[in-house]
Amino acid sequence: MAGITDKEVRALISKAQREGKALYQADGFVPGLTLSASKTGVASWYLRFRWAGKQKEVTIGQYPAWGIADAREKAKELRRAVDIGVDVAVEKQMTKLEAVNQMTVDALAASYFEKAEKELHAHTFKQRKSVHARFVSPEIGTFPADAVTPAHVVEIVRKSLEGGKTLPRIVLLHVTQLYHHAVGNAVCSSNPCRDIRESAVVGKPDAPKQRTALNAIELGAFLPALVMIPRPYALAIRLMLLTGVRVGTLSESKVSEFDIDAGLWRVPHDRRKNRRHTTGPFVIPLPPVAVEWVRELIQLADGDEYLLPVESRRHSDARNSMSKRTTLGDWLDKMQASAGGAWRRITPHDLRSTCKSWLSELRIDYETRQRYLDHALEGMDAIYDRADYLDHRRAAADTWLAFLNNCESGKEAAKVVKQPVVA
Repeated sequence: MAGITDKEVRALISKAQREGKALYQADGFVPGLTLSASKTGVASWYLRFRWAGKQKEVTIGQYPAWGIADAREKAKELRRAVDIGVDVAVEKQMTKLEAVNQMTVDALAASYFEKAEKELHAHTFKQRKSVHARFVSPEIGTFPADAVTPAHVVEIVRKSLEGGKTLPRIVLLHVTQLYHHAVGNAVCSSNPCRDIRESAVVGKPDAPKQRTALNAIELGAFLPALVMIPRPYALAIRLMLLTGVRVGTLSESKVSEFDIDAGLWRVPHDRRKNRRHTTGPFVIPLPPVAVEWVRELIQLADGDEYLLPVESRRHSDARNSMSKRTTLGDWLDKMQASAGGAWRRITPHDLRSTCKSWLSELRIDYETRQRYLDHALEGMDAIYDRADYLDHRRAAADTWLAFLNNCESGKEAAKVVKQPVVA
């Protein structure tokens, strides 16, 4: 029987697309060799055979990468193997698994990053790729993934300490996630990081830095001193102190996020730190005076899409938002030094700490405080409580702003009774 021709192959593909269904045609030259054509126009060769009384098949390859002559030669080879007692379908699966098991750590990382890019925040994804390139790839990148032992991981974690105190935790987390991916995709049978603890390798990490929260006397000195620094930075600091947002939330904000008429700031979901149990933007209510601050910042931005424009990196069009964060910190240091230490040194994040502490002092309820700072609630509340507390947060912002105004005018300082010094 004459075999299938190229003309017949193309006709079968066209018919499958036209009828919108998969079609099949036996070659007729080699027993069991069959061509399948999908409704999308993809044609593949495979060999049908019987093994232990069961109908089985093994894929050869796609047409036209595998032409008729090549497909027939491969089919003959497979038929001969079947005739001498080889289950070629199982053998192909084993060969594929062996290839997977020989995957290098760098190849595993490429597979992992392809998946992780869709799941991780852009900043975290960039950080993990950097960690892999700096610490993992130079040590074990060319190793077969299933050949990596706990000893290899320990050495990588130990060496990463040279780059900074926080790196061992990040490196161990990255390699652990890498091997979760490996086990889940049958590249490895176990995770070499399973029993490794950062503290056992590099010692216990330093205690978390205690945040500074300015008291009423310090706020009374700090707020008037904002006139010492350029207006955009003074407004940015006031806005951060009032709303309690993280410095990155403000430094990367765009003018389009602010609804001036409604008095709302909508922070996109992909820039929220609390994304696990949230959807949509984080809507921040702005009191009228804060709206005026934003309006002035927009004017000062002079048409830029960002509320706080920054210069691009040298020889690049890329926006370097980190420079704005650093500059805000620099101005806080300069203010503190110029004021002769009238308040304790603070960082931009300490503005958030001050906001959080005073919301508690002002007796704002727990749920509102958590929503005000876009913190996750605890336990089942984090899953089921979908209220945004917008009205409560608006009232809390008014209360907090009134307190700040009293501090700036000296009214709060006047309430503080100084104890007499005992000789």
